[in-house]
Formats: sequence, C-alpha cells, structure tokens
Amino acid sequence: MNVAGSLVRRGLDAHAEHGDKINIPTWGAVMLISTTIVYLVAMFTIEYTFGRLIPTLVMIESPQDSISFEPLATEDPDSTINKDPEQPAKPQLITSSFRRTLRHLGGFSARFRGFGIFVVNALAVQWIAGILSVLPIINLLPRGFSNAVALVACAQLSLTWTHIVISQPSPKTWFRRLAPVKMWKKVAIPTAVFALAEQLAVYVPIYMSILAGLVDKDAKQIVDLTPNQKTAMTFKAIGILLFGLVLAFLIVIPANVTLTRVQASLLDDAEETIVPFDRSFGGKVIPEIVGGSGMIGMLDAWKTFDWASRIRLIKTYLKVVGMQMAVTFLFTMCLVSQLFIIAGNDWSKLVPEDGKDGNKN
Repeated sequence: MNVAGSLVRRGLDAHAEHGDKINIPTWGAVMLISTTIVYLVAMFTIEYTFGRLIPTLVMIESPQDSISFEPLATEDPDSTINKDPEQPAKPQLITSSFRRTLRHLGGFSARFRGFGIFVVNALAVQWIAGILSVLPIINLLPRGFSNAVALVACAQLSLTWTHIVISQPSPKTWFRRLAPVKMWKKVAIPTAVFALAEQLAVYVPIYMSILAGLVDKDAKQIVDLTPNQKTAMTFKAIGILLFGLVLAFLIVIPANVTLTRVQASLLDDAEETIVPFDRSFGGKVIPEIVGGSGMIGMLDAWKTFDWASRIRLIKTYLKVVGMQMAVTFLFTMCLVSQLFIIAGNDWSKLVPEDGKDGNKN
C-alpha cells in the first residue's frame, strides 16, 4: 500500500509539474463549475421525476370508469321524459399532463419519492455487477450479462421502489416497506426479461457500430476519409442510431411496462395507490384466497395496457427527450457566454500551456 501510494503521489506531482495548464481565473472556474453542477442536477431531476416516476404512474393508472361501479338506474328507461339525458363528462386522467401529475403528487419533495431506495438499488446493482465482472467465467459470456444478473438479484429493491412510487405517502422508511423476500421469485422472470431487453438495446447497436467500422477510426483517419466515405459513415451512424431507438420502443418499453404492472399487482391490499388503479386488471387477477396467484401474468400485464395508455406513455418519453434537449441547449449557450466573459479579448487564457516552461501548445 505504501509503494502504491508513493507511486500515485509521484504521478500527481509529475502531472502538476509537466502537465498542461489552462489559465482561467478562480472566479471563472467557480462560475463554470457551478453552472455544470446546476446542469447535472437539472438533468437528474428530469430523468428521475419525468423519466422514471411519472412514466411509472402512467403504466399503472386506470380510467376511473373501469374501476368504479355504476349504480342501478332508478328511472324507467322507456319514460318519455329526459329521453336524451346529458352524458357526464369523462374524468381526465391524472397522468394526462406533467402539470396535472405534479399538482396531484403534492409538494416539491414528492417529485423525489422513492429516491432513497432508488440510490440503494443503483449502488447494489453496480456492486454486484462489479463483483461478477471479475469472475473468469463471466468473460466467456456476452457483455452485459453481469448487469442483467445484478438487476435480477436486486429485483426485491426494484419492486419496493415501484410500490413506494405508486402508493400513498407513508411515514415508514423504505427499509420498513421492503417487499418480502418470497416475492422475489414472483418478479424474477419479468425482471430478467426487462434486463435482457435493456442489454440488447444497448449492445446490439454497439456491435453493429463495430461491424460497420465506426468505432475503430481515430480523428486523423476520419479527416483523411474521402467525402463519399464520410457520407457513407454518417448514414451508417444515423441508421444504427435509429435502429437502436426502434429497438428500445419495440422491446425495452413493453418489457418495462410488463415488469411495472406485474410489480404493481403485488402491492399489498392495505396500501392505497396515488392514482386510480384497477387491481383486478379487468378480472385477470385471481386472489390467492380463492386459489389464484394473486398477481397478473406477464402476457396479460401487457395486453391490459391499452393503446391509449401506450400512446400516452410514448408521448411522455418524447416530452422528456424534448426537455433534456432544451436544457442541454440552454446550458450550452450559458457556458459559451461564460467563456466569452472569462476570455474577454484574450482567448489565449483558454489555450493549454506547458506547465514547465509556459509555452502554448
């Protein structure tokens, strides 16, 4: 340990002595770092609240008329009076808009409900995947296998996160609301399907890029390409990107919806959901007390998610992408403006120079 520490210190000292330096004033560095931190926080908020929490509610919300009971008519339908009564307006879904959903959730902290167990789950998945990745046998399996296994191993945490997100606020901590261990086997297969779909959507485009020769060229090789070769490379990249998006829509979203609805079907009867939710899934769920499984099957979980809800979910994801693009553009313009303020008329401040002799590179 002492030898390693000595080598690390020597490396840092050498970098400080001979490494490239950029002459940015302290106030400028603070401004740039602060802007970057604000950007990262904004992007995480969009990703968590609008990209995870709200879509989860979209996946389980049911129209009010599908879970309510209509009272028996008290008037003679053949009566000549009120022959054409005015039909009541159909109630609007809570997740029909971001504003309506956020207003329904409540205060600002409600936008981060389930955040504690979300972090624990993410760390646990990374930890297990890291341990598996050093095993020799894992190197013989396709890339992403360790991540998929880690997701399945942590299925109990993911199940608890879904239950916390879709249920009414509770004074209990996430640890006290942890799903029973026996429920792991009920969500293991849907979790494995989702994990496999997610890894396919990531690694298939990567392998396609390798086969297309898009990742084995450095900057100099790209510059030396002919115009026709550059055009061909551009079209290949766009085609693979579009294929990856289509793959995500065709396998990842259905797998995610299926998993979420299976998880929601396991919510304890004592827990009230924060949005209208048909626990019977149109009569598909048979309670355990009468000999059923007490949960929705994977195929029924997807079939009972009607086309109106699917379109609403896709619109939600498109809105999230639009928000991320808008925020990225805004902060890029902000950073460029700050660089102009820092540099002023002397852009040489932003040009790296040799730390030893002060010469510009």
